[in-house]
Formats: sequence, structure tokens, C-alpha cells
Amino acid sequence: MRNKLLATLLLVGMLIITGCSVDSLTNNDDDNAQTPTTSNPTPNTSNPTLASTTITTTSGKAIKVNRTQSGLVFEGYEGKIVLLEIYGHTCPFCIQSISIFNRLQAKYPNDVYVIAMESYGQLNNAQLQQYVMSNGIQYDTVAMSNAGSMFTFMNELTGYTTNQGVPALLILGRDGDLVTYKPPHVPNEAEIEGYIQGLL
Repeated sequence: MRNKLLATLLLVGMLIITGCSVDSLTNNDDDNAQTPTTSNPTPNTSNPTLASTTITTTSGKAIKVNRTQSGLVFEGYEGKIVLLEIYGHTCPFCIQSISIFNRLQAKYPNDVYVIAMESYGQLNNAQLQQYVMSNGIQYDTVAMSNAGSMFTFMNELTGYTTNQGVPALLILGRDGDLVTYKPPHVPNEAEIEGYIQGLL
């Protein structure tokens, strides 16, 4: 009985440290972080498009996303800091993070664009619409079936694969360049806001 209790406590501790990971422990140090780029709202013409895809949000909005050598440019959101979350609809840490991203989107409506990609792929668009409504999500979210090549793009940029767990976060500067990648971890609002403040 004691060994069972210790094993359960160890598992809960690992989940708290790593998020909803299905793989091994993830190092949450800033090894993958890049130095923030200059906040420049004009398109980065020195960084040509390598590939493009179109995603469709649960509300039906189609957004073209251009993959560059150093990031992702969301057409129509050029000049904004993009918080791109990878989440799972049953992950408790992802559900907890909804209020964080709602607050950040509301606090910086002219400077920040929050968008979330559902990575489990178990919900169709209608089911994810219901999830968005029932959880009070106030930012764009995309079902895996409507994500186009986004998971390939994110893998090319960061090495992220869906079997690594969730939630994960990419922060893109105003020019679309990747500023930092946070592998699966429990989101920290103050830390994310620190990146935003550094890019304003």
C-alpha cells in the first residue's frame, strides 16, 4: 500500500513539473529560447516564405500562415506578438491555462494575438466549438483536422511532436520570428507577460 502511494505521488509530481506529457521528463530551461528580436511591425522581407498553409479556426475564420526560415507569419496579424499554444482538450494544465491566455488577449488586444492548436485530434470542429464555449475560451482555437501543415511547421521550427505532451508554447515576435519555444510545461503567466513586455 505504501509503495502504491509513493508511486502515485511521484506520478502526480512529474505531471506538475512537465505538463500533460506522455513521454519522458522535459527540461524546462531556456535552452531553446532565442534572443527577442526588435519589435518591427513591418513584414520581414529578408526572410522569404518557404511554405504556406491555411488553417481554419473553430469560428470559421481562414488564416494563411507562411513558414519562414525563422518563424511563422499569420496573414492579417502581421505586427502582432503571437502566442501559439499547443494544447489537449482533456489536459488539466491546458484547461488551467485558458484563463491566462484570456487575460493576456484582453490586456493586449492591439499587440497580442493568441491562437491555440488542439493536438489530440479527437474532436471534430463542431465538438471543439462546444469545448470553446463551455470553457469560456476568448481567443482563436483550431482543431487538428483544420490545422493544415501547422504541426509540420512547428516541428521544423522547434522539434515538437505531438507525443511529447502538452501544453507547449511558441512566442513569435511582431515580424513573425520565433522568440522562444516553451516545451510541455505548466504555463507561467508572469513569464509569458515578461516576453510580451520585452517585445512591445
